[in-house]
Amino acid sequence: MGIDQIFELIRKGGIVMYPLIILSVISWVLIIERIVNLRLSSFLPSNLSEIKLLLQKLDVDGAMKVASLNKDAFSRGLVRVFEEYLSGNRNRNQLSSVFESELTSIIPQVEKNLLLLSAIASIAPLLGLFGTITGLIKVFSAFASVQTDEAMRLLAGGIGEALTAAATGLIVAIPALFAYWVFRGMGNDVIDKIEREAREILSLLE
Repeated sequence: MGIDQIFELIRKGGIVMYPLIILSVISWVLIIERIVNLRLSSFLPSNLSEIKLLLQKLDVDGAMKVASLNKDAFSRGLVRVFEEYLSGNRNRNQLSSVFESELTSIIPQVEKNLLLLSAIASIAPLLGLFGTITGLIKVFSAFASVQTDEAMRLLAGGIGEALTAAATGLIVAIPALFAYWVFRGMGNDVIDKIEREAREILSLLE
């Protein structure tokens, strides 16, 4: 589809095409951002296996030093847990609470932009429906105010605007809604894996 055809499609769809295009651009930016950042490696330290190996050797101090080299929330939780452990706190529930207090900051990172994607998926069809209604209003206005030949021409234009706006609203909404549910599932998997790693770390301290 050429540039001229795209502009012609926008013209046929009426005024609602402009906010729909803006929503489409925003949704694809959010989708790309989530594809890049919603990965397990973004939330777990790259040297986690080294930390586990040190814990298996009962070198908690060494594990803490390795964990402190990282800046992610999971590593911060590890450092706090190790500090508590080295200070004499061996209570599993208390150590788990310390870890969880740091891991709660990961959840907003995992769910980042999902609410906005959901909003776009909800708003876009409504804008398409609005465009459909305005197109139909033009159709009925045409029949009420002009002669038959002119009315037929305006009828075609009004129906074209109605269908174009409705279709564009769905084209914007469907990818946003699909991406929302995919990223929700991926986010839940990331959180589950983080929790499993946390439980494994705590079990190594026992």
